[in-house]
Amino acid sequence: MAFVTLRDRASLPVVALALSAVAAVAACGQSPEGESGSSSSVSSSASAPASSTPTASTPSASLSGAALSAISRPPSGGGIGLLRAARLASQSGYDRFVLEFSGALPGYDVRYVDGPIRADPSDQVLAVDGSAYLLIRLEPASGVDLMADGAPTTYTGPGVIRGDTVVVREAVAAGDFEAVMSWVLGVDGRQAFRVTELTGPPRLVIDVSTNASF
Repeated sequence: MAFVTLRDRASLPVVALALSAVAAVAACGQSPEGESGSSSSVSSSASAPASSTPTASTPSASLSGAALSAISRPPSGGGIGLLRAARLASQSGYDRFVLEFSGALPGYDVRYVDGPIRADPSDQVLAVDGSAYLLIRLEPASGVDLMADGAPTTYTGPGVIRGDTVVVREAVAAGDFEAVMSWVLGVDGRQAFRVTELTGPPRLVIDVSTNASF
């Protein structure tokens, strides 16, 4: 079985301190539960940019807009996103992972990948609880502000996050190097998911359905 690395081999980054975030989305255009601010849903497409209308390409039970296909958005050019917080919790019908930033919301790619999961760029196997792996790759993003005096760490949370969740077993920080950051969600089977962008402060929210696996 081919191993999964979290960056192109041409520029594998170093495993870093965990960045953390929370997933959040609300059905029907409302702000996600527990997360205030303006929201923008993202369509399920491996290469399409963010869209205001979620599209489900796979049955998703009762989680509106959820699917199994990859979701990505390129960097906006607004600067680096500095990770401040990461949260993982259960909501009605889905588990939510949220990454909170200062500065800009980075570009991202969210998709299921095969294991084993390997750290960037050490290539060491990471222990991630769960039978399916949802990889979140962020660029440009970091948990360290290299532009400030003394390069202060902006994310001081844990590298492994667990919560009162149903299908997401844990969130594991997998890399933070050269403005590329990655997290992996260990999930009980491949569950449909959706991605939402929030502002005030910038947040990336990933909701994973607890109603069905595919």
